[in-house]
Amino acid sequence: MDKAAAEPNYRALLETEAGELTKIGNSFMIRHTETTKTPITESGHTDYLFHRMFAIVRLLLRKSGRGG
Repeated sequence: MDKAAAEPNYRALLETEAGELTKIGNSFMIRHTETTKTPITESGHTDYLFHRMFAIVRLLLRKSGRGG
C-alpha cells in the first residue's frame, strides 16, 4: 500500500476500500460452496464487485511494478 499511496489521506482511503472488500468477500457467497453466506443473485452486482476489486488490484500491481 505504501507504494500505491504515499499521501496519508489517499492511503487511508485505500485501506478502507481494502477492508470493505474483505468484509464483502467474507459476507457474500463468492464461491458456490459457501452456502451459509448471502448469495449474489444479480449479474450487475457481480460485475460491480468484480470491477471494484479489479481496480484496487490493478492499482496495487502497477504501483508495485508488477503490472503492465
